[in-house]
Amino acid sequence: MRLEIEFPLPVEPVLKRLEDSGHRAYLAGACVRDWLLGDVPEMWEILSLALPGEIAGLFAGAGLGKFSISAQSGAVGLKNRHYSCEIVSLSGGRPEGERDFMRCLEEELGGRDFTVNAIAYSLKDGLVDPFLGRADLENGIICCVGDPNRYFAGNGQAILRAVRTAALLGFQPDARLLRAAIEHRKTLVAVSADYVGCELRQIFSGCGHGLAGLIRQTQELLLTILPELIPMVGFQQNNRYHVHDVWQHTLAALEAAGCDEIVRFAVLFHDIGKPYCYTEDGDGTGHFYGHGAVSANITDQVLGRLGFDGEIRAKITELVKYHDVDFKESHRSMRRWLNRLGPEQIRRLLEVRRCDICGQNPQLIRERTEKISRYASILEEVAAEDTHFRVRDLAVSGADLIKIGYTPGRGLGEALRRLAAMVEDGRLHNERASLLEEASRQLVVDTNIRS
Repeated sequence: MRLEIEFPLPVEPVLKRLEDSGHRAYLAGACVRDWLLGDVPEMWEILSLALPGEIAGLFAGAGLGKFSISAQSGAVGLKNRHYSCEIVSLSGGRPEGERDFMRCLEEELGGRDFTVNAIAYSLKDGLVDPFLGRADLENGIICCVGDPNRYFAGNGQAILRAVRTAALLGFQPDARLLRAAIEHRKTLVAVSADYVGCELRQIFSGCGHGLAGLIRQTQELLLTILPELIPMVGFQQNNRYHVHDVWQHTLAALEAAGCDEIVRFAVLFHDIGKPYCYTEDGDGTGHFYGHGAVSANITDQVLGRLGFDGEIRAKITELVKYHDVDFKESHRSMRRWLNRLGPEQIRRLLEVRRCDICGQNPQLIRERTEKISRYASILEEVAAEDTHFRVRDLAVSGADLIKIGYTPGRGLGEALRRLAAMVEDGRLHNERASLLEEASRQLVVDTNIRS
């Protein structure tokens, strides 16, 4: 971590243009934070006391890029192939000489959310860091600017932003921030489900290898926005394969997950249906027969509520549904699964299985993960052969199935994959008439099941 402003800054010509024209100019916010951390910001924020009209006049014909003025804020946007920046006026509509720049700057920074986002920098004066954000960058901590209770009161979105910022940076929430967020967690209930879903996706896709640890720290927040997870907490499994309750097993499994958000969400939800499927045999051993399908159904409902798009929702739900499937160590079996799920998704499924096992009884992990490794080897051998029968090889298409009563969507895709698997196994000839007859039979069966 360099934590120094290094040159050349991509937006240095913009800063010099303002400074040479008598207008003090400071970089501020997330762009300073990211540059200090060694990342190139997507957007550069520049603060000045120059009026919007003055700023626009400076850059008209200056050859520094195309610019536009926001009708709402008066900020000037400037963009070329090297950078995108937004020049924000702190003038409040008054001439620059009537306001003290440093006081305006500190007031502006004091209104930011977190200390790491409240650092400014100018070519002449260097860093301005009134809230010690640089020290928090060095220590990997997210702290609020000022009292976190005041920031979070009645503001559930701010709580989610704090967790998301910690996740994206790989930082830890400050103890005061965390206490305040938990104290005000009821405000999360008022946050729209779509907003929650968007924040969760950023957390699950951006958090490095510390996702499980962050969830452990913010567990009360997660259970507030995803109450469907609550029955898992403390639910004992009473099975030789498990030493944790369902929730602690899930967290242990998440610790083994990589950075694929689809795998991570599948691991989070893979056992969500277990509390509804529990049975015991005569000696008190617990079983969860059919929990994959139940978990998939709940997962689909949760992701729908959170506004996940259809494609990622289907992929996560599919992994949850099949996460406990009993693979056979044969090329023929793997060809069937490869045809059903495709190479990318079957690799994800094996990863979900591996994570699931890593969260189980430590004494049984090695043997079972070695089995997953053998499945993975078979998969790569089969994929390399590229001789398995695929949906596109069928003598019928999705359009043909729609004509006999199927509706577009996931069910249509599953029907096509089922036909391909039957052809692969030799149970069905790849002939149009035979395929349509079987598809019609399956449609009747599926309709009767649903009714």
